[in-house]
Amino acid sequence: MADQAKHVEEVEAIDALEELPILTVRDTVLFPGALLPITVGRPSSVALVQSLGENRLMAVVSQLDPRVDAPSPEDLYQVGTVCVMHKAIRVPKDNLLLFCEGIARIRTHDFTSREPFLRARVERIPDLEPPLKPEVEALKQNVVSLFQQIVAATPNLSEDLSSSAGEIAEAGRLADFVAGNLPSLSPVERQQLLEQADGQTRLNDIHRHLTRELELLELRGRIQSQVQGQLSQSQREFYLREQLKAIQKELGEGDESQRDTEDLRLKPRPCAS
Repeated sequence: MADQAKHVEEVEAIDALEELPILTVRDTVLFPGALLPITVGRPSSVALVQSLGENRLMAVVSQLDPRVDAPSPEDLYQVGTVCVMHKAIRVPKDNLLLFCEGIARIRTHDFTSREPFLRARVERIPDLEPPLKPEVEALKQNVVSLFQQIVAATPNLSEDLSSSAGEIAEAGRLADFVAGNLPSLSPVERQQLLEQADGQTRLNDIHRHLTRELELLELRGRIQSQVQGQLSQSQREFYLREQLKAIQKELGEGDESQRDTEDLRLKPRPCAS
């Protein structure tokens, strides 16, 4: 009976998997709920896009090493994101610009095809949202506040991000939103956050990243202020010296060394005996 029950579980697990084309990307992580433009140009990626037809579902999975030109399953992370491709635009150099919306985390299992592009059976990873206890709510508020300060101090981040972050109720979704929009995160750090299914753990990790980033921004600001202060002092001193030279010239005083030379030239020389 135990063997039969185990067999039933295995069959159900296989049935729960879905087969999807795998779009391999370099240094890019797509989070669930995010709309991300992705540029592709490899023949396998172009063939994948052309094969989608009406069904625009695919899995976006990042490479372990971005330098690999033709990645195999062994060159990929196991965890990626199932997404829907809303639009594909042809751009220069025969590339395609894809607008992809992340739907859910997935884990790849066995690969069913390698040519003309990768296909695999994938398992959707459920998002574990924590109950909204007071400590979770406090953590959310801290994350939103830190993120808003960073947005305000970073010129290339839109102010709309601040209001959007404040409207997200779920801890895990908030962590994903901030992770997708925080420029200082490396691709490896983003991948680690993608692989974390627990929403509260992700939010704690994001809080740590935001605290670090805000400290760096404040430190850079202090250093810049000090440098500007030093430059301003040097500029003031230079300006005052130039003013003093102009005043001396108006008074006919000139340079001290020039006056000494002129005095020696005009001083009578003693007669030879």
